Amino acid sequence: MYKLFFWLLCFNHFLTFAQENSSSTLLNTSSLSNKVRFNYMVLNMPVNKNTDKTMALGGLHYQVPITKNIYGGTNVHAALFGDQGGLFALGLELGTFQKIHSNLYLDANINFGGGGGYRNLINKGAFVNPNIGIAYHFPKLHLGVQFSHFNFYTGSIKSNALSFYVEVPTNLVVSTYSSRNKIVSVAKNTAPKSKVKRSAFVIKLDQYFPFGKTRKDAEQHNELLRNTLNLVGFEYQKYINYNSFLFLHTDAMYKGLVAGFMDVFGGIGYEPVQNKHISIFTKLGIGAAGGRIRAEGGATIYPSFGIDYHLTKKTSLFAHAGYTRALDGFFEAYTLGGGIKFNSFSSGRINNYTAQKPTKIKTTGVRISLQHQTYFKLSRMIREPLDLHLLALQVNYDINTYLYLVGQAAFAYESTYKGTDKQSELGAGGYADGMVGFGFYSPIFAKEKIQLFTELLTGAGGGAGIDTGEGIIIKAKIGGYVRLNDQLSIIASAGKVVSPSFNINSNNINIGLSVDFSSLSSLFNK
Repeated sequence: MYKLFFWLLCFNHFLTFAQENSSSTLLNTSSLSNKVRFNYMVLNMPVNKNTDKTMALGGLHYQVPITKNIYGGTNVHAALFGDQGGLFALGLELGTFQKIHSNLYLDANINFGGGGGYRNLINKGAFVNPNIGIAYHFPKLHLGVQFSHFNFYTGSIKSNALSFYVEVPTNLVVSTYSSRNKIVSVAKNTAPKSKVKRSAFVIKLDQYFPFGKTRKDAEQHNELLRNTLNLVGFEYQKYINYNSFLFLHTDAMYKGLVAGFMDVFGGIGYEPVQNKHISIFTKLGIGAAGGRIRAEGGATIYPSFGIDYHLTKKTSLFAHAGYTRALDGFFEAYTLGGGIKFNSFSSGRINNYTAQKPTKIKTTGVRISLQHQTYFKLSRMIREPLDLHLLALQVNYDINTYLYLVGQAAFAYESTYKGTDKQSELGAGGYADGMVGFGFYSPIFAKEKIQLFTELLTGAGGGAGIDTGEGIIIKAKIGGYVRLNDQLSIIASAGKVVSPSFNINSNNINIGLSVDFSSLSSLFNK
């Protein structure tokens, strides 16, 4: 942990001196009307299986407009109640809404993706989930109900359900990707009309210390769990006022048990003390956790408190302690951790917290890509190797013109096996990995159409018997972007996936579609 903090501090020092371009040219900005949706449904489980009769499933969706009435997006689903805790799935969605009368709308969509859990009722992991229903649009909130069919079609979970959702419309002011990595002077009345708002990205390390009735999975003789679980995670914070913020974070275990445990939490935080040097905070998270522990529902709470030490206005180190507890099970643990926090301020005409007006606007290149990834001849603990196909979501965040941060999550949805062992034909649904790292761009060439890159990522991955040991994996890639226009690119790459201490040594190829834009942040005079 201390070595990681050292390198993060060195990286922060590099960021301070990274070269940036300056310009007084006005930016071509636009506002995107996105939506964040939370849904809840109860699925019937397969008959004649040694499971609970039902499983409650919760989903988090991020949707962007394609046309006036058609939207696309991505989503994450997680088991909450029943005995399938640790089941997580990543999906893509395409939908439409049509006005019926006044504020009443018809809403229909279809989701496709992959995922699963340690208790394998999903085989290869792929699912399809069509939905149709109605929604009422209040000015700042949408409420809806849909008839849903959730189908892990290579496995045995197939169920109709009613899906209830709450949807929050949001707006994001962006510029074109070609305007990336510039600093633009703010002339009078040229900044976006919205207020400056604060957000933060957090890289975190946690340790869970289980106690009480917490037990390992039944396949490990239902032993009490007393191993310290080491997790790496990432968190996004959005401040709603000077002292309060909303957050979303996910963790994956890299040491403590055979790989497979992960969590996803969302919640609210409060900072009662803020000054030049420190901030004291408390948070309450509600979400899902599981994998490699006794069969439980998944729904979990996570209160914590901690302290930020400000290195600069935009960067701080933090430490925190807390407690996590399953709402539908026996898992509970004390928690201790820390990490590094990067603050940013969206562009606008006035700081929402200090009433200070910005003097400049900085643009930062962002690429969000949806990819199909294939790992070839992936080793498993007790069966023959297979080829694994995954659905991945990747975010690139520019540091300067050539260096960028990378965050990636991938979930298996299909596998192929070329041998004759019938047991080895069983799918590897339930494998997932999460990684972070750095990438380097080449200059753009071929009439501003092609850009090459190389990336080095590390993180945690496991599940479904894939031989990653306790979870640490490393991925190296080289590839390129072919720009279709200033918003869309095709991405293709190839590389290696290895586990330093175990048997993973797999070639991999990736292909996908990238959405490219520049985020805007305000700069203030000291």
